[in-house]
Amino acid sequence: MKPLLKIIRQGVYTSLQDSGRFGYRAIGIPVSGVMDRYSFEMGNKILNNAPNTVCLEIFNGGFEAEALSDHTYVITGADGDFFINDVQLYGWKSFSLCKGDRLKIKGSHNGSIFYVIPQGGVATESILQSRSTYPFARIGEEITQGRTLYGHELEQTQFVRGLMPIHRPRFDYIVQVRIFKGPHFDHFTPASRDRLSHSTFQYTGGNRMGYFFKGEKLNLIENREIISEATQFGTIQVPPNGNPIVLMADAQTVGGYPIIGTVHEDDLFKVAQLRTFNKIQFRLMED
Repeated sequence: MKPLLKIIRQGVYTSLQDSGRFGYRAIGIPVSGVMDRYSFEMGNKILNNAPNTVCLEIFNGGFEAEALSDHTYVITGADGDFFINDVQLYGWKSFSLCKGDRLKIKGSHNGSIFYVIPQGGVATESILQSRSTYPFARIGEEITQGRTLYGHELEQTQFVRGLMPIHRPRFDYIVQVRIFKGPHFDHFTPASRDRLSHSTFQYTGGNRMGYFFKGEKLNLIENREIISEATQFGTIQVPPNGNPIVLMADAQTVGGYPIIGTVHEDDLFKVAQLRTFNKIQFRLMED
């Protein structure tokens, strides 16, 4: 191993993630892993990394690190302001940091999550067959000021310079995502079912557990106790206030709120990259 980065500022929230921790939901451990799988996978392809390489997932910026060795990286995900020693840097293209360089991610313009991916990935301990951080169970390595991150000594390998703009995701102010009916879909009033797929909901905030939305209320036909159901990344729950919650990568594995739908797996990255006050439109898929 070799030292890669010393954390100067960890930003709003930064964690180490890979593709996730599978097979432990039955004991209450969520999959976790990256929130925007597309940006993660494309970044690893640019660097010719293994598909499950560990990266830094950074919410909204405010991140700064000092390079402790010469190494190659790529930044993917949200559009933002990136700098090496105050010289502007562009995302979706590989770049080199030399020992002593300062990497800064100041903030985002479109989207909300950045991925800093080193060639060969970050070296960290595997717990339950994954290196993803799940702080609620104290699993994984916490990113704090002063922490040193390590990587792997690599032989010279070829990598792609970057990804053409046509292949980069767009993070719009209003996004449309496909959804499937949930187990309690028919428990909602006909007007609410129609409202779900024909109205716009505003994202009001959230974290890796869940994103909260506000719009026209989604109402049950009758208020009654329901049996708790298994949940997953993309489950759409409706609490008593009638405003939907989309469960995210670190969400609980069982929930007691009615489940009106589930976001299509291929559209989860669009939800993950929402900025506060962006809007979402759900499009119901046919059975």
